[in-house]
Amino acid sequence: MTSSRRRQRKSRSAVLVRFLRWWGRELAAMVPPALRPKNRPSPSMLWAGMEQGALVLWRLAGQKRSEIGRVNLAAGDAAAHKIAFDALLNKAGARSVGICLPAAQVLRKQVVLPLAAAENLTQVLGFELGRQTPYTADQAYYDQRVLREDRSGNRLHVLLGVAPKTVIDEILACLTAWGVTAQAVVVSDELESTGSCLNLLPARLRPKPGHAGYWLYGAMAGVTLLLFAVLLAAPLWKKREVVIALQPLLAQAQQQADAVDALKREQERLLAEYNFPTEHKLATPAKVALLEEVTRILPDNTWLQQLEIRGADISMQGNTGSSASLIGLFEKSTLLENAHFKSPLVKVQAGRAQADQAQAGEERFQLAAGIKAIDPAGALATLRGLHENKPPAKAGKQPAKP
Repeated sequence: MTSSRRRQRKSRSAVLVRFLRWWGRELAAMVPPALRPKNRPSPSMLWAGMEQGALVLWRLAGQKRSEIGRVNLAAGDAAAHKIAFDALLNKAGARSVGICLPAAQVLRKQVVLPLAAAENLTQVLGFELGRQTPYTADQAYYDQRVLREDRSGNRLHVLLGVAPKTVIDEILACLTAWGVTAQAVVVSDELESTGSCLNLLPARLRPKPGHAGYWLYGAMAGVTLLLFAVLLAAPLWKKREVVIALQPLLAQAQQQADAVDALKREQERLLAEYNFPTEHKLATPAKVALLEEVTRILPDNTWLQQLEIRGADISMQGNTGSSASLIGLFEKSTLLENAHFKSPLVKVQAGRAQADQAQAGEERFQLAAGIKAIDPAGALATLRGLHENKPPAKAGKQPAKP
């Protein structure tokens, strides 16, 4: 289980590394060539090289090398050589040291590879070294620089620089014996130019970058995040200032709106009070119309002894010979609703004086119903229609002219 988890973690790390490399290449391609950083060593470095059995120490002045001194390796022992080299370093100011090779000792060649080789370019060139150069990966040190990417042709153009190990190892051995770590291995003509330089020193022999670079990158990332936060916060701060400036105007407008609402509510209240009698009159049928409706509904064998209209209710009391059909008749009314008997029906016991007037089977009833409310708008429309459809009065005859 542990080994499988390790393999999974390694595979995830490899995928992440490939993604970051691809992302870095895509971002780097967007940077204009004039703004891209050049891979050049520090101009304050000292440069060591071999000339005719002597180790020469140079400094870079402008775009030219100026010699500081030489250590003759053929004369004296190792201790004398170290003393002489330390004297040269003290004379130059004890700076970092790199190795500078003559252009004739470095083979540089433009190689065309598939575009997919950009993910592991160093390993691919290590495999191609024996086919592209006279050296194998065990016989030479090499470095590369991407010249351009041909995406349409799926090709990657790379400048390959190769130098034999024996030449570089001889100088490295001297510097190591004298307690100096080489920072880089460059070619003389590239060092004296303004462009980028190939660094033939293998990655395993290069000194590890100090923490100052990481702190610099962290500071740059922090400044970028700070600027991004300011960029996001600036519009919000401006909006806040605008909102604060508009608060008095908003409060004044709110007061005016509240005053208008209060006047509107008061207007509606007064209008309701003013229209209440008219609306109530329009919404309630006239008593004459109710009396006419009751008279129309009641059958001929029914007469009333009492009729009372109170509010939205009407109640009546009398005798009828058609008690079973009274409720149904009132339900068909357009002015009355919810008709019901207030008390049970009672048979009429007629005396001798009333025998010739009362009919057999009459019942005394007490009936109540509700008065339907009338829509005032509909009533006004009906009245308006009646006035509009009313025929005009005929004009009287004009007297005849003499």
